[in-house]
Amino acid sequence: MSDEFPLLEGLGLYASDIIGDGECLFRSFSDQLYGNQAKAHEIRQRTTSYMREHADFFKLFLSVPPTRRKKSANAATPSQDAVDRAFTDHVNRMERSGVYGDNLEIVAFARCYAVNVKIYQREFAYQISCDDGDGQSTGTTTTTPQLLHIAYHSWEHYSSVRNSDGPHTGLPNVSPKALTEAAKKQQKDALERTVEILPWMEKVVAASLPNAISVERVREMLVKCKGDVNMAVSRLLDAEEEEEEKEEEEKKEREEEEREKEAGEPSEAVAEVARKGKSKDKADRKAGRAAAKPIGDGKVGPEQAKPRARPKKETARERKDRMQREKMERKKAKAGPTAGGGGTAVDHSTDALAEDIKTLHV
Repeated sequence: MSDEFPLLEGLGLYASDIIGDGECLFRSFSDQLYGNQAKAHEIRQRTTSYMREHADFFKLFLSVPPTRRKKSANAATPSQDAVDRAFTDHVNRMERSGVYGDNLEIVAFARCYAVNVKIYQREFAYQISCDDGDGQSTGTTTTTPQLLHIAYHSWEHYSSVRNSDGPHTGLPNVSPKALTEAAKKQQKDALERTVEILPWMEKVVAASLPNAISVERVREMLVKCKGDVNMAVSRLLDAEEEEEEKEEEEKKEREEEEREKEAGEPSEAVAEVARKGKSKDKADRKAGRAAAKPIGDGKVGPEQAKPRARPKKETARERKDRMQREKMERKKAKAGPTAGGGGTAVDHSTDALAEDIKTLHV
């Protein structure tokens, strides 16, 4: 079931397509009377002429702002001249093509053509009668006034109503079906599931906010709040405050960064990048050490043999002692043992060796 016109669908009706060029009301009347939209201009001219002929009646329904007296803040009832001018201006404007008609023009049309008009909206329908209140039709005399059916969309557009089963062209011959219990339930579910956002709701919300706001954003919030105007205003005000606070924080951050740049100090962002770089280097070194560790059960294989230890560097003292020992061993090897006087030879060798050692130490 349609969320826009659940009432129509429950009655076996639908809102047909009507061109939206400012003539939609009169095009809808034309479709209902003649089965097409071609007579819209003719109906407009005849309706406005009827309004001029019955000016005293229609002036009663015209909204005219009160007249303010000079040097006085009090508003007086609009003068007759003001009412006459307002009515003339209204009819002159309504005679022009592309000007939207409204309830006043529906009343004039119904009385001029001696028909009753039923206007369907989302949740209800109401009827405008050609009867002037005394039971007499003010237009062409008919026994039973014809009933025309039109639909009013929330986006300020009128459509001609037709039967869902047809005909879809030509004279509509609208025949509403009885509303069944199942249709009533479907209609109720559709009404509870969605909410109709009317133009006045959007205007009230927009006028209640301190700053300009797009219609799309207002409508979106109204949908979220299910048509609750007060809630929509409250949430939009909260959203504006949050946006202002966020902008203020961003402004402070920019000013802080500029001051740090002027002082030659790294900004928080730069410091954060540096910290991340250090952390990455540390992680890379750790990963390198982990890669150098033996893999598997820890046993050293041919590929994992430990490198040979480097020889310890010889100190000067150790080198001197080594050279001394080598020299003594060479002299001892040259002297060797003698055949007859081994003792003398030994003593002589010992004395010579002692002398050499003394010389080396000196």
